[in-house]
Amino acid sequence: MGSLLLASSVACVASLFLTAAVRMAARRWKIVDRPDGQRKLHGWPVPLWGGVAVYAAMILGLLAVRFGASEAMPELRELSTAWIIAAGFVCFVGSVDDLFNLHPRLKLALQIVSVLPIVAFGYYVDRIVAFGYPIELGWLGIPLTVLWLVGCINALNLIDGMDGLASIVGLSTATMLGVIAASEGHPHVALMAVVLAGSLAGFLLYNLPPASIFLGDSGSMVIGLTIGVLGMQGAMKTSATLAITAPAVVMTLPMFDILAAVVRRKLTGRRFDAPDRLHIHHRLLDRGWTPWQVLSLIGALCLAMGAAATAATIFRRDALAWIAAMTLIVLLIRLKLFGYDEFALAKDSVVRRITSFATKLAELGRVFRVKGSGFRVQDLSAVLNPEPRTPHPDSRIPHPAELWDTLLRDMRGWNIRRVELTLSRGQTPRRLRWIDPAAPVGEDCRWSVAVSLPGRDGDLCELRVASAAAIASGDELSTLTLLLRTVGAHFAAHGEQILGPLTIADEPLPAETRRKAA
Repeated sequence: MGSLLLASSVACVASLFLTAAVRMAARRWKIVDRPDGQRKLHGWPVPLWGGVAVYAAMILGLLAVRFGASEAMPELRELSTAWIIAAGFVCFVGSVDDLFNLHPRLKLALQIVSVLPIVAFGYYVDRIVAFGYPIELGWLGIPLTVLWLVGCINALNLIDGMDGLASIVGLSTATMLGVIAASEGHPHVALMAVVLAGSLAGFLLYNLPPASIFLGDSGSMVIGLTIGVLGMQGAMKTSATLAITAPAVVMTLPMFDILAAVVRRKLTGRRFDAPDRLHIHHRLLDRGWTPWQVLSLIGALCLAMGAAATAATIFRRDALAWIAAMTLIVLLIRLKLFGYDEFALAKDSVVRRITSFATKLAELGRVFRVKGSGFRVQDLSAVLNPEPRTPHPDSRIPHPAELWDTLLRDMRGWNIRRVELTLSRGQTPRRLRWIDPAAPVGEDCRWSVAVSLPGRDGDLCELRVASAAAIASGDELSTLTLLLRTVGAHFAAHGEQILGPLTIADEPLPAETRRKAA
């Protein structure tokens, strides 16, 4: 108990002083996150590299325990050495990314390299236990361990989009993982957990809304890596056997967020690494929640999942933890707090695939009936890959401006108050907005739908609509999404005809001008 208190106290105090020093240095060296009016909506440049302070504070906390206590020393020394090497590299990668915006694929490759020291020190899984049943992994344990650690890194990285959010998630998750590790007889893992919690507690004083310093990728990735290691090692039954329930359930919310992002981007035609403002905290903020309310809810949900995982570990009832995790996901979707649109997209995609498959089977059966014994392979190819139809000579492709006017007329039937078309290449966007002139001044939109499609020469087209009416049903949202994707594909291919050349600056027009232009 004394070691836990010493570790957390040293890490917290060190974090307080180191964060102030890093903030001062970041301001002096202009290492700041500047608002862009799209994804970064803070009011002024905020210093980055808060993760450097968290990482350094954790090292000091670990060193204080290593030199000041005797319990669990061999295990702590080996685990902390592996962590210091891996976390140091991932902190460096994050710091460079904060400055230069590394290419996502390069960033992912460096993340994989950063977790290799953990595996090299022997911290990987040979066997997992789920619901009391062991599953032998063999050599697959190494890539699965790497996948778990990289997944945790990116889960915390993606959720770090609001003041204090990644810190709150990391603090609550580390606390519960420490309890689980202590109950499972892993005091060295519990010590690392309280060191992370202490470091984040000190940093939070500077990171709560409105934040005076950001974690940056250097911090969110360090937290994600540490939580991945703690979740894996704290739930170990033996040196190579992992009870998968505890780490998986504790990470329910961050992993659900990253899964929703993958589904959303895949089914709307966006790249996997394309950023957006549709994560759980963005959705709650768009519904009118304050930053403090969002922090409180997400922190409470993480603690609840941690408590469920802890109870399942202590009482050996894995099913209770999984039921709690699934209940959380269902409630988030059912209450339309998060994941509802992604669920509707996934359901629509499954229905369309089943319908398409059934249609092909029906057509294939018709060919068999017609051809009889004379059926040939060429006939099957024609059914499964039909030739494109020749367009009627009187048909013509509508001009994007005409399509825009048609879209606005259709949107009035959906009670849409705002339509926004954005075409961007790199950091240079062009935008066209329409606001319903009949909308009351200051009216807040209750829900929105957005689709993103690739355009020419690396362009990215985003079409977003928002409504102040009651939230539509899942089927209605699916239909609206399909409509937007169809129209958006045409805008993506012919965007310059309506938005102008790429050299036009993205300066938002006054509301009256936008209404007139639309």
